[in-house]
Amino acid sequence: MTAFRNHLEFLRRTDDCCALDRPDGLSPQVVAAEALRADGPAIELTTDGRAGVELASGVYGGIDQTRGRTRGQPRGRYPWTRLGLGLGVDRDPAYVDVLETLLALGERRAERDVTYVERAAAATELGVRELGLPTPPDEAWPRFTLGVLSIGADAGSYWAPIHGTILDGRTIRARVPEAIAAHDRLSTGASATIALGVPSEALAAAHLLAITDRLATPIEDRGVGATVPLIPTAGGVVPSSAEVVIETAVADRQPDTRSEKREFWEHLVPSTTLTLEAEAVFSREDPVVPYAPLGAALSDDLQLAALSLSATLCDRVNSYWGVSPVDWLLLPAEGRLGLCLVASEILYAGFEWQLANLLFSLSDCFDKVIVVDTETGPRNLGQVLGDSWVKAHPSRDWLFSEADAPAARLPAYGRDDETGARLYVDATWDPRWKDEFIAPRVSITDSYPPEIRAAVRDSWAELGFESDAAFEEASGSGS
Repeated sequence: MTAFRNHLEFLRRTDDCCALDRPDGLSPQVVAAEALRADGPAIELTTDGRAGVELASGVYGGIDQTRGRTRGQPRGRYPWTRLGLGLGVDRDPAYVDVLETLLALGERRAERDVTYVERAAAATELGVRELGLPTPPDEAWPRFTLGVLSIGADAGSYWAPIHGTILDGRTIRARVPEAIAAHDRLSTGASATIALGVPSEALAAAHLLAITDRLATPIEDRGVGATVPLIPTAGGVVPSSAEVVIETAVADRQPDTRSEKREFWEHLVPSTTLTLEAEAVFSREDPVVPYAPLGAALSDDLQLAALSLSATLCDRVNSYWGVSPVDWLLLPAEGRLGLCLVASEILYAGFEWQLANLLFSLSDCFDKVIVVDTETGPRNLGQVLGDSWVKAHPSRDWLFSEADAPAARLPAYGRDDETGARLYVDATWDPRWKDEFIAPRVSITDSYPPEIRAAVRDSWAELGFESDAAFEEASGSGS
């Protein structure tokens, strides 16, 4: 388990986090959105000794793969890298390893293996309004994002993502999944706890369970319950290392207001509004909490939703046929989850068509599926998209359905309650072809004689470049 502040410290040490003084006249959301737009590092907005929390954005985000690598960008950074580091996967986490780690957090366990420790946060006299949470442009009230809600019951505690607005020193208007709001222990007057600045495992698990509609099992019975040390609160257990813990009571329930300012999980699952009254606030010394500029491209909440849904779909597809033909599945955040990319072994002629239709039946958020060969890796999005016109014939392999399919939920051109067409692109070599009919992929590593490659490596080494990493990147290899 990696505490949030330890994860942030590791990003600093690897030059992937930049500390800035928190501006007085500019909303932190504007600063965060600009950093994401420019493919910059994660940012930490410091308070310089003032009361309130420090803020961090981009700690779960990543680079825009459609733009290519930019000058000054750390080598080996991909959209899943920062979350993979927070989950403890590896210093250079492979995409498939990140998906498998996410799935393990949501797995149901036969036996409980829970660790309870002392609370890291201490009681504070600050009200929730004095925490200094960021206020979006053109709004009057501060917001918190990337939070975890916990409610306690006899069977255990239940976690869900939460996004809220601070109305005054005590009142919070929060958005939560309907599945958690319907719990019988969340009636008016019931206790609920909000945790901010939690370990990556806890935040990722809350998103995964909400998106996959698995909120009905106590967190102690899930994989994350054995991974993250916990502390009991009035509203159930929360991660012991949480930067800020707010114990609340439910004051009111309200219908879904369909606000445009939503975290991305709210686009994927039904959500509702609760009014909560803060009863106690606990804070670590010099607390730092993550936040996301809602609606910005490649924001942290979008990356969490993309990876959670990708992991779930990949697991379900590989469990469908009794074999595991799919190497990886990616809903790129660059496409706002309106596009599904999948690399699969083609078991027989027509299998790719069945695979695409299965994916359409499992999720309604996208209306485009591109199937590529397993030799294509997720680290090279340009190659994946390039295969869709290099390998796919426009008249045979770009297939549109009839315009009577339910409209996809997430593409910007979608309309509620209207039908539309779905697109499937077969960017794989026909499994019936003989090997000699398939053009070999050309790269730097197999286009030049060994002596020339050795000379280039020596030259790059003299200039201070990492020759092996540079060759790997130039040749488009890696997974």
